[in-house]
Amino acid sequence: MENRRSERHEVKVAGAWRQRNNYSRDVWIKDISESGCRFHDRFSILEVDKDILVRIGKIGPIPATVRWREGHIVGASFEKTLHPGVLDHIVKFMSEKGDDE
Repeated sequence: MENRRSERHEVKVAGAWRQRNNYSRDVWIKDISESGCRFHDRFSILEVDKDILVRIGKIGPIPATVRWREGHIVGASFEKTLHPGVLDHIVKFMSEKGDDE
């Protein structure tokens, strides 16, 4: 997991993931980079290599693939990298303060 393509930023942004069959779950995005994100999904059923759509705040859907899962934490890579301006907006203006999930 240390083979990162781009710098990660710790955030706390409400989001969601959805499978193409329209099953969806609300999650907390915990960190994000141009190439992917990590989120907390308390009752995750996602499998590695599963294609999903991610919403980060009101941004999305963003096509992504689940790359790993450890308990309630899921890592996903975006199909296309986020524009640097979009990433900057998420980090600076959308992240909430606090640790509760």
